[in-house]
Amino acid sequence: ACVGLSEDQANQQLGEDAVEVYHTYFRPLEWALPHGPENACYAKVICDRTRDMKVVGLHILGPGAGEMMQGFAVAVKLGVTKTDIDATVGIHPTNAENVMDMTVTKRSGVDPRKQGC
Repeated sequence: ACVGLSEDQANQQLGEDAVEVYHTYFRPLEWALPHGPENACYAKVICDRTRDMKVVGLHILGPGAGEMMQGFAVAVKLGVTKTDIDATVGIHPTNAENVMDMTVTKRSGVDPRKQGC
């Protein structure tokens, strides 16, 4: 599920230097007990670095992505920034909390896969 711009659209419209992409892989809680695959789901937040890290796109791949996206769609429409997301407590245990915990950017080159709990 997604809201806003894709990463490619953001790069085309804003320029690559203006785009910051935070991303993470995760395993949904409902897959933990049956020993589902690690890092099978993915989420990313696409921000405009020239406008206080305004979120211009958000993408989630995994169970319940559509339900999660409905709330994020309202936030994006109202001009949410990455700072706003970082200041929000992620409700635990939910898959949506992975959006609040993102710290790795594509620009950093750091591996965004989770290791352990």
